[in-house]
Amino acid sequence: MKVIPIVGYSGAGKTSFAMRLMSRLEEMGRVGVVKHLGHHRYHLEAEKDTTQYFEQGALVSIGVDKEKSVIITRENSLEAALDLLADEGMNFALVEGFKTSRFPKIVIGDLDSENCVLRNPEVEEVISHIPSFADHYTMNGVVKELKRECNLEKAGVIMTINGIVREWTGDVRTEYIDFEDDIERKIQKIKLRMEEIEGILGVKFYHRKGRLFAGEDITYIAIIAEHRREAFLAAGQALEELKKSLHADLLGSSS
Repeated sequence: MKVIPIVGYSGAGKTSFAMRLMSRLEEMGRVGVVKHLGHHRYHLEAEKDTTQYFEQGALVSIGVDKEKSVIITRENSLEAALDLLADEGMNFALVEGFKTSRFPKIVIGDLDSENCVLRNPEVEEVISHIPSFADHYTMNGVVKELKRECNLEKAGVIMTINGIVREWTGDVRTEYIDFEDDIERKIQKIKLRMEEIEGILGVKFYHRKGRLFAGEDITYIAIIAEHRREAFLAAGQALEELKKSLHADLLGSSS
């Protein structure tokens, strides 16, 4: 899922530009939106059951009618909102606001902002710069994307692998590992070799970049195969190549 933040001062035209961009992105895939409300607290409708369940202490309260679902959750971070969109299999997440976030951004107006990819762009200019924006994935989202892309008529198994940064290897402690941006090229080679295995119907392989700390996710791999033996073979091959060609020589802060 590509994360496309749009930031600027109040009244600069962020929402109108986001609406135009959303219409264009919907031609290319599934779009979700996150709006930063800032100091404007969203007031829940008083005395409604979903509100009362939430006020009573429910971590998540969901109301479902014939047209939609309304979700109230105590998670109020951008990361949590993006996880929710990724879990639903969105291809794009438009984010209005959150100007201090780490993500590369579109700036509307004259706001001074770090990680500015484009300033006051046209919609088609954003489309041509899609690769410049950050990725955000979850394991559930990777599986949903793969299932949409594959013919499932012969599918008998979906295997998933969620690699994390191991803190302790014997007596050696790893605080973090740094992964370079060019890792994507190497990952694609591994993915292609997995797809060549007979019986493999599809593979999604996402590897995070930058500095990852102990306990954080490194990689999400989803494999659709006709039988579990092919899935096990592809998974084993991928993990072995990943260890040898990418992870073996990467040392972060260790003790």
